[in-house]
Amino acid sequence: MNRRDFLGVMGAGLAGVGGAPWRAPLAGGDVFVERWSWAMGQPVHLQLFAASEAAGYEVAQAALAELRRVEAALSRFDEASDLSELNRRAGRGAMAVGPDLAAALGAAVRVQRITGGAFNPAVEPLMRAWGFHAPRTSEPTRTELAEAEAAVRAAGIELHGTQVALRGAGTRLDLGGIGVGYGLDRAGEVLRRAGVRRAFLDVSGDCLALGAPPGQPGWLVEIADPDREGQVLPGVRPRLRDAALATSSNLVSVVRYGRAVRGHVMDPWSGWPAARCRQVSVVARTAVEADALSTAMLVEPRRFSGVVRAWTV
Repeated sequence: MNRRDFLGVMGAGLAGVGGAPWRAPLAGGDVFVERWSWAMGQPVHLQLFAASEAAGYEVAQAALAELRRVEAALSRFDEASDLSELNRRAGRGAMAVGPDLAAALGAAVRVQRITGGAFNPAVEPLMRAWGFHAPRTSEPTRTELAEAEAAVRAAGIELHGTQVALRGAGTRLDLGGIGVGYGLDRAGEVLRRAGVRRAFLDVSGDCLALGAPPGQPGWLVEIADPDREGQVLPGVRPRLRDAALATSSNLVSVVRYGRAVRGHVMDPWSGWPAARCRQVSVVARTAVEADALSTAMLVEPRRFSGVVRAWTV
């Protein structure tokens, strides 16, 4: 499980019936197509309306392939990815990267600037120090935290087209707070180019909505209540139309040291896991914005209160 498991998603008019009513052609000839798969290390659920079942499955396959292609470029867990190679070259000058990493880094730098640093793609040293990348038996020492904090403070990303340099030799990037959003947006473009105008793509709770189901104002989304297992937040039922939603939480992806439980979203200023709130869901125009802003709001919720459409627990 991960932070996105806190978000339960269901298409309006489809919940509880498995989409069966949409199997027959709808007005205009559209048919409903549904796919479950796995990409970016997480379960994926895609619902869409297409001119035919065959066309729908074909474009669904292309959208899922796009998610996996993006994963190959942005994954920190794949030693052959563009991101892993860039991390290895930190402090050694610029290198040419693929267009996906360049675009994702450009978005990350913009959001970092907009959020005043609450979102920071260079927190990997802190995540490593706290045991999220390799198991450890105790919390980091003051010396370990000081070293990780110094690496985060010294980090700098220089972007010139597809030429990227990491200024600090200790800089390490982790795009976990923005990568899924970027992948969702790319997959959404695949759907749009194929002529799909109504679709809902969910990557373990981070989701992107194109248009709306027939006769509905938007795709219905329900957000799980962290205080009541199996329940959703009361009164929170946004409908997404040409928008995205992402949820960040420090309650699920955790490490434990005795009675202490630490979440994986880092506060880049304190060096500790974010603790000002427990869960944030954000609606934005694009998935990359929703993904990154939900992370930033988990770190500094008051800073963005009223600025974005969000639910905080």
